[in-house]
Amino acid sequence: MDLSTTTFKSRIMGTSVNVRLTIRNTYEATMEFTLFGAAYTFTVMRWSRKGLSSFLLLFFAYKCREAADFGSLTVDDNGVPTFNMTTAMKVNVVIQGAKDVMACVDEIGTRHQRSVLDYAVWYREKHTCWDTYENYITILACNCIVHTDFLAPGVTWELVTFGMA
Repeated sequence: MDLSTTTFKSRIMGTSVNVRLTIRNTYEATMEFTLFGAAYTFTVMRWSRKGLSSFLLLFFAYKCREAADFGSLTVDDNGVPTFNMTTAMKVNVVIQGAKDVMACVDEIGTRHQRSVLDYAVWYREKHTCWDTYENYITILACNCIVHTDFLAPGVTWELVTFGMA
């Protein structure tokens, strides 16, 4: 079952794209868009189900958020967090997270252009810590790039084996 389907505009490497975002009742998010004639589907499952609490902690720690849109986080004297938010507010958080993932993909694409996929593979190997919102979003963006072969060159490989000559 879907909680929300919406569209938003994003930029990737100087090109405006319309992103169709679907959020399932588990908070899994699917972002569908077309870039340079190719259709892409990014799926983010990391913040779904039990992963939502970890994501929310990083989301609220990153910067001050508008409580009317995103709810709030309180921490008691024992360090136990409590989220004060409706389902609609959780959906807003996932929407913002999806927008941040797309912004990060844009940043990676703008800086690394034809090496986007190589960069994403390298980043995932070298940066495995999900301890800040910035790291979390960047790893998610890199996962999306890798799992979709985003902007990978269309290469037809000629078979080469030992002893062919």
